[in-house]
Amino acid sequence: MPPTDTALRTPVWLLVGLTGNRPGILELADGVIAFTGEEGRVFEAPLAETSGLAFPWFYFGGGMKLTVRGTLHRISFVRPNGAEVVSARLLEMAGAGPLALLTVQRKIADIGDGRRAGKAWKAALLGA
Repeated sequence: MPPTDTALRTPVWLLVGLTGNRPGILELADGVIAFTGEEGRVFEAPLAETSGLAFPWFYFGGGMKLTVRGTLHRISFVRPNGAEVVSARLLEMAGAGPLALLTVQRKIADIGDGRRAGKAWKAALLGA
């Protein structure tokens, strides 16, 4: 993956197994990608230490896959059915403004917003 100067912070869901998920914040800054959930930092790595980046067609632009140090991570930018919202504490930690705190439940559940987030990540990571 090419290094990027783009900085992104997005509420996302880490997909676990067939039906599980964990809400958190996906961040990209200074060529480092990281995911933080309620339990703390799940992964953090320079883009050079990641592989298998894909935006599968069956995610309809609302998700991606990447491998960090040998572990595959599946990320959804669209809130899965029945998933918890990303907590206000995580949003504040990620620097989300008050408007994000007020609208995260409505906005991220919206498929269109999730697909726009996916497009921004794809552009930042693949230059597409």
